[in-house]
Amino acid sequence: MKTTWRAAFSAMLMVSAAAHADTPVLQAEQSDVATLPPVAPHWFLPATAHDAYTIYDGDAGHILGTVPASGLGNIVLSPDRKVFYVADTIWSRGDHGTRQDLLQEYDARTLKLLREIELPPRALAVYKKQDFDVSPDGRWGYVFDMSPATAVTVVDLAHASVARTVDIPGCALVFPWKTGGFSSLCGDGSLTNVGYAGGAEVKVTHTKPFFDANNDPIFEQGLVDRATGRALFVSYSGKVYATTLGQDPVIGAPWSIQQAAGQPVAGTGVQDLAWRPGGAQPFAWNRASGHLFVLMHMGTYWTHKTAGTEVWELDPVAHALVRRIDLPEPARGIAVSPDAAPLLYSTAENGKIATIDVRTGTVRRTIEAQAGPVFLVPDM
Repeated sequence: MKTTWRAAFSAMLMVSAAAHADTPVLQAEQSDVATLPPVAPHWFLPATAHDAYTIYDGDAGHILGTVPASGLGNIVLSPDRKVFYVADTIWSRGDHGTRQDLLQEYDARTLKLLREIELPPRALAVYKKQDFDVSPDGRWGYVFDMSPATAVTVVDLAHASVARTVDIPGCALVFPWKTGGFSSLCGDGSLTNVGYAGGAEVKVTHTKPFFDANNDPIFEQGLVDRATGRALFVSYSGKVYATTLGQDPVIGAPWSIQQAAGQPVAGTGVQDLAWRPGGAQPFAWNRASGHLFVLMHMGTYWTHKTAGTEVWELDPVAHALVRRIDLPEPARGIAVSPDAAPLLYSTAENGKIATIDVRTGTVRRTIEAQAGPVFLVPDM
């Protein structure tokens, strides 16, 4: 009997229906907005893809979200961990047109943009934490400016407005005090100290030079514990200056990272080979222990941008080496979680992130992130 095409087609439909009889029916996707849990000690944010900071869970290695920011943006987590602030600059036509300098505020749970505050022209440079910071009480934002003279814009965060601009000629960057102001590093090797508590009064003081800006400069990436107002400044040769910031800072006598490790003090000659600090973000501070972490490499003087092969953990009070941690790949930047069971994060030159258990030196995981060398971690 000859089979017609209609009969054959009907048979095909019956077979197809039978084959899919047990396939579950797909439900329509529902749109929603996820909410993050409170910021945890092992969260970290590396700069990624030139237009965002990606939030990672350091324990699981998972991406939790992203905070928009350009390669010129500076990001800070508020002291209460409820808000991400981003100081950024945009142009109406991408790379030209009308310029806007903005301080943007994002909710840390929803990552929703809450508000934008217009700023005077700020300093345009690769991201450094020291270009923008927030006072420990969360009241003031400090934005480093160059327009073209150096200055700091003080932002009233509660009222979303610029409070004032303070000129800091010959000086740069911001290092917040425990209360009442900030300090800046100066080209002559000194600190400028700006006391501001609101209102019209500003008090500016200057220290004497405490480092040799010509022969052994200090890294711009000095560390500040906002909760205590203590700062650590490190020179290219590896000298550490412990400082208590304030209107009249107390600057301790320098001590040598290499000497703390039982090695000779590093010299400043172009042929002086030694273990030296280097990288784009070469220092980290663990709040629980108070220990300093330094990205180190073997090199001569003026190799302060070289990627590091080890991280040295040091006790800055005892001036002693605690441990040396080998890195799986040379790294350009590091960060350390603030808790008593710290994780060390390092960014390799190819953008991979290694998450390392500080106490054992074991690499927990490697994340294919294409990340830049700069990290943000809670509280530091």
